[in-house]
Amino acid sequence: MCGIAGVWNVDEAYNVIHDVLLTLQHRGQQSAGVVVNGFKSVKGEGLVENVLTPERYLPGNKGIGHVRYSTYGSLDEIQPLTAHTLKGRISVAHNGNIIDADEKRKFIMGSGGIFATTLDTEIIIHYFSIAPYTNPRESLQWAFSRIKAAYSVVVLHDTFLAAARDSFGIRPLFYGKFQSGYIVASEDVALRVIGCEDIVEIEPGTIVFFTDRTPPEVVRFAKRNDRFCSFEFVYFARPDSNFYGVNVHEVRKALGMKLYEEHKLGADVVVPVLDSGFSGALGYSQASGIPIEYGLIRNHYVGRSFIMPKNRQDIVRKKLSALSAVLEGKEVILIDDSIVRGTTMKLIVEMVKEAGVKKVYVGIHSPPVIGPCNYGIDTSRRSELIASENDIKSLQEYIGADRLVYLSVGAYREVFEKCGVHGVCMGCFDLNYPA
Repeated sequence: MCGIAGVWNVDEAYNVIHDVLLTLQHRGQQSAGVVVNGFKSVKGEGLVENVLTPERYLPGNKGIGHVRYSTYGSLDEIQPLTAHTLKGRISVAHNGNIIDADEKRKFIMGSGGIFATTLDTEIIIHYFSIAPYTNPRESLQWAFSRIKAAYSVVVLHDTFLAAARDSFGIRPLFYGKFQSGYIVASEDVALRVIGCEDIVEIEPGTIVFFTDRTPPEVVRFAKRNDRFCSFEFVYFARPDSNFYGVNVHEVRKALGMKLYEEHKLGADVVVPVLDSGFSGALGYSQASGIPIEYGLIRNHYVGRSFIMPKNRQDIVRKKLSALSAVLEGKEVILIDDSIVRGTTMKLIVEMVKEAGVKKVYVGIHSPPVIGPCNYGIDTSRRSELIASENDIKSLQEYIGADRLVYLSVGAYREVFEKCGVHGVCMGCFDLNYPA
């Protein structure tokens, strides 16, 4: 996951990046960082509000920022990363994982390169530095043309701001006009909240350069081959975000409707697992005619359990509570977006049973997660994925449900095609990876 932001020629860049990252906080809660004019930085572990405080304000009208959920490197290695090169100073904020990072790291170190971190993000800086060009823009193009995936990146240089996506467009990135300059963000909702105009989704395989000259210059460095992460629609993104011109909430709702079409499970009430399960539950309710209820109440002051590094079970108990007045004596369908490791759903089923349900069914509006992801999700080991080693019946017994149903891969793909989203990556569901 991770969320990135960039600002060019906008007053009080520090405050603007703060507000953009605040809107992207759901993409990472472990650390936050910002680099502004003069490559001065503020970084720290924790939430945006606790790291980018008014007391630490840095003046300037350009900069980049990052909120992190770690899939690579240690927790104390906080982005953006900054380095001095013969082609000028450079600072990078990165969303994604470079799939052949170990090989590229060995190549660079074998040539005498030295790394200051274990982050794969640092490879981008090294490739920029060793590129056979003196021009920094050409060097950046060369670097990205040789790094396959996965990245959406903002780069601050002495003379420009750059925003780039890999040729597959696995991770999202947008920019919009603001005041006399531009803002870049991982999701378009962050730009809309700020008040940007003329919001553009950056094309896969391109770099957008922002300089004192207008308008922004788009440069293609690789052939476009769209394989956008479908999990962005299912779980990562805010429901008010849009990718490829399609709203996340509407896709999740359509997935929930399709789940009912496939399985037609009946019950007294549909209960969403908040927050990302709500849209799918709404779709299931609308398709089935079964009323939707708040049978689970969420404490919004506790972070998302998927991206918290420790004590997952304690976090689930603290962030969700079952509402007995709604659940007691009822047959309940719990709707959620996915099951990755299974521990969270097992606890939720236990909580619902403690509230006195008659029967509890679980409906998942995506297919079983059977494959690891090396593109920026914390599921890089197949052994962590409960569906990779167990059939549906075994999973049903493990989580304690009276019945468990998933959306099939074919139905899942059909929803995206019907919604007008073509070229998605479904590797974690069907093992068909783009790279």
